[in-house]
Amino acid sequence: MLKSPRRGMARTVATLIATAMLGLTAAVPAHAEPQGDGMEQAPFKNPAGHFCVNRLPKKTAPRTKVHLKPTCYQTATEAIKDATGGKITDAPVDGKGIGSPEFVAKINAYNESARRDLAAGQAANILVAALFQLEYYEGEVDYYTSPDPCNGWAWDIDLYGDWWDNRTSSVQMYNNCAAILYQFSFYGDTYYVSTNFYEPYLGDFDNRTTSLQIL
Repeated sequence: MLKSPRRGMARTVATLIATAMLGLTAAVPAHAEPQGDGMEQAPFKNPAGHFCVNRLPKKTAPRTKVHLKPTCYQTATEAIKDATGGKITDAPVDGKGIGSPEFVAKINAYNESARRDLAAGQAANILVAALFQLEYYEGEVDYYTSPDPCNGWAWDIDLYGDWWDNRTSSVQMYNNCAAILYQFSFYGDTYYVSTNFYEPYLGDFDNRTTSLQIL
């Protein structure tokens, strides 16, 4: 039985179209889904500097809202020297070990000295918190200093739009200070970091901090 030329031609055309469609599908690059809340953002390294210091203002109300502009450095040595008013000068350049119990003991000793200076009416800044880019106090660091001790009043710190937005993976609190981390600008899911608590991993809250209260 002879095959119909028309039917054979239709089948050939259909095959050519299908082949062309497959070629187009292969040629179109896959587009990644937009990054959602809690995902790492580019660039991975802070172009302003890997170690930053934020100076909180004096408290003027039970809740003082601020959007800070940090001073950033390429080395941890420079950042911690700045944060402690030149008192701690031996921090490792690359920041390795600055979250260790031994180095935290140096920060606590500095804070005791700063509290004595404040009690005597002298100017001083207390190191109250550190946000770390990676788990277990690794990677880049965002330090916070205060001219006042923590006493239940709070600083509301908005990170929205900053490099540190959605980048915190571990936290250390010093000088009897605590923190509430917020998923968005002071709303959404929260994560409480207790007074003087060192949190090496934020679990489901990893890379989800857009704002925080230090209190």
